[in-house]
Amino acid sequence: PAPPPAPAPPPEPVPQSPEAVAVADGFSSIVAHLETLPLNGSEKRQLAEGAKGVDKLKEKLTYGGVEADVVNACHQLCGAVFARDYATAASVQLALVNSHWSAHKDWLKGVKFLTQMAQKKM
Repeated sequence: PAPPPAPAPPPEPVPQSPEAVAVADGFSSIVAHLETLPLNGSEKRQLAEGAKGVDKLKEKLTYGGVEADVVNACHQLCGAVFARDYATAASVQLALVNSHWSAHKDWLKGVKFLTQMAQKKM
């Protein structure tokens, strides 16, 4: 029998825009801050889901899998959370879900959990 085909080479990381770097750092710092707070069992599970979502987002950013408009919206969402402007954060998050769910549902759900937890805890 013929040998199996060689596996596809791994994707190459792409250069990151300043906004993409800010998004990755911003969501990571939200997770890090929430991890320092006293959380009940369901909050710990939500935070774990949120952290998983951030990891998936960071991976997609690394390999150029996130459109510029989505990166800009995430940048706006992070800024709103840090400013404690949760109405704006929720509306940006909802707009992302409504327009980009099929391509980005693997991390949008986790980001929603983070936004909700930040509103309760930060």
